Amino acid sequence: MLLGRLNVSRSVVQRLWDQYQSEDSVSRRPVPGRPRSTTPAEDRFLALSARRRRTTTVPQLVADHFQASGRRISATTVRNRLHNAGLYARRPVVCVPLNGRQRRNRLCWAREHVSWTQQQWASVLFTDESDL
Repeated sequence: MLLGRLNVSRSVVQRLWDQYQSEDSVSRRPVPGRPRSTTPAEDRFLALSARRRRTTTVPQLVADHFQASGRRISATTVRNRLHNAGLYARRPVVCVPLNGRQRRNRLCWAREHVSWTQQQWASVLFTDESDL
């Protein structure tokens, strides 16, 4: 029996057949649920705003959205929309800013030591101290 091989019940097949006969289609209907608080265009606006100003915060994006559309949305909604767009909150890496001379010195040092063997590196002691 075909129904057994497809692992679907007779009622499912009957419902799909009835839908095809009445609508010439068996596409899924929209499911009911809570209406979205933002439109796809507003989702793109939020993602674009976050990409353009990388240092902006979620409350600032909420305020920008309210100013642009006149409707209030929650910070959670903004975070969800940004997550859907592949944007996540990240803390910036804390590092010492280097000037041009310091960068050149580091590059020169690295080039001098690139071919060192493991035995040569064994006599080197690294610390986390810096000379600022």
